[in-house]
Amino acid sequence: MIGKKTGKVCRLRAVIRCAALFFALFFVLSPLPVSAITSRDAATPDDMDLAVDRIDGAYLYNIENDFVALAYNADETVFPTSTVKIMTGILAIEALGDRLTETVTVTAEMLEDVTGNRIGFKEGETVTVESLLYAMLVGGANDAAYILAERIGGTVDEFVGMMNRRALEIGAAATHYTNPCGIHDYDMYTTVSDTAKIALVAYKLPLFMEITSTSKYVIPETNMSEYRNVFNRNYLLSTDSVYKYYYQDAAGMNSGSTSQGGYSVVTTASREGLTYLAIVMGADVDEESDTIYSYTEAAKLLDYAFSAYANITIVEAGEFICDIPVEMSGTTDVVSLVTADSLTLYLPTDTDLKTEVKRSRKTNYDSLTAPVLEGQTAGVLTVMYNDEIVGNVDLVTTVAVARSEFLYTLERIKSFATGRFFISAVISAVVFTVIFVLAKAVYLHRKQKYRGRYS
Repeated sequence: MIGKKTGKVCRLRAVIRCAALFFALFFVLSPLPVSAITSRDAATPDDMDLAVDRIDGAYLYNIENDFVALAYNADETVFPTSTVKIMTGILAIEALGDRLTETVTVTAEMLEDVTGNRIGFKEGETVTVESLLYAMLVGGANDAAYILAERIGGTVDEFVGMMNRRALEIGAAATHYTNPCGIHDYDMYTTVSDTAKIALVAYKLPLFMEITSTSKYVIPETNMSEYRNVFNRNYLLSTDSVYKYYYQDAAGMNSGSTSQGGYSVVTTASREGLTYLAIVMGADVDEESDTIYSYTEAAKLLDYAFSAYANITIVEAGEFICDIPVEMSGTTDVVSLVTADSLTLYLPTDTDLKTEVKRSRKTNYDSLTAPVLEGQTAGVLTVMYNDEIVGNVDLVTTVAVARSEFLYTLERIKSFATGRFFISAVISAVVFTVIFVLAKAVYLHRKQKYRGRYS
């Protein structure tokens, strides 16, 4: 969709990518739980029946397990459209998120470059930071984005520089911003994968998700305006003007369009302990059927995710695994070992648990010696998926086993009798006795011989 870039733009992109390599040496992603799913489990557009001829790119990502379920044209250059506001929102919340009641007086400079969708803030109007954030992130107001940009950066140009620097810090090396709202500019570009990285940073900001998940916000009256209703422009969340795209589990983040960049939507959705990030960019609209493909394809991504993957319990807590012998007990010869905890894995819902998931057990000892405590760890159960270890569960005893004092005493006697000290003592005693007997015999023999000589 994007035309040929000028030499200047190409050089700029090369510089940005080089800088990104430098920043990558220092940038560390937040650790996430390891998924049992491997890369070969990733889906294709055909699996979801995506209308690939109607979109430029798509992305589906499970947040809890750091799993990319789909990446379609994820590294192709696209125009960011309104997704630019995600970055603007990140910087605005980080700078002013704890000062929501603080007011900003709108100046002529803040409004001079504003085009496209706007709330209609006026020069001299005093408005709170909170209202500006909701106007921008819920209503997609470009004037609110420019006002926040100048308030934070001092100038819009400086704020845009902050946006580009932050993109590099995040690892979005193929992204370049020229304005804070997403109004079209041929020198402003991104990729679907970069958009995902930026969206995940925004997802970790509770205020960002709270704001962007709001279906309606009322801007209180100001010194120059009565109250204003702001409805969410993301039709996955809002039913004010369009209902057919509503997705019950969706939350946040952004949607919008330009004639050059098409329609884009970035959203999350949660169900049964799983949260997905879904992105569709560069989508078409069918005027005849009144279909916006960013929303229809995002819904396909989410429907597929919730049907194709799930948290599946592989091991139940308290599950019997084996018996292990017990010594020194007068009441039992064995004690049962069970799993200490359950083990739940993120897996495709069509996983054949009998053939694809394997379990093996190992006890810490050949036998236990009483006394045995209830819940005492005595082994481990190892679980493998696709020949990779994906979890270990401790094996613990089910009951306490008391020691038999009689058997214990016999064992101590046996141990003492078979010990090196006792054996050495017995040998020494035998040797001493033999020597004594021999010595006494020699003595008696000599004494008798002496008496015979002088008798």
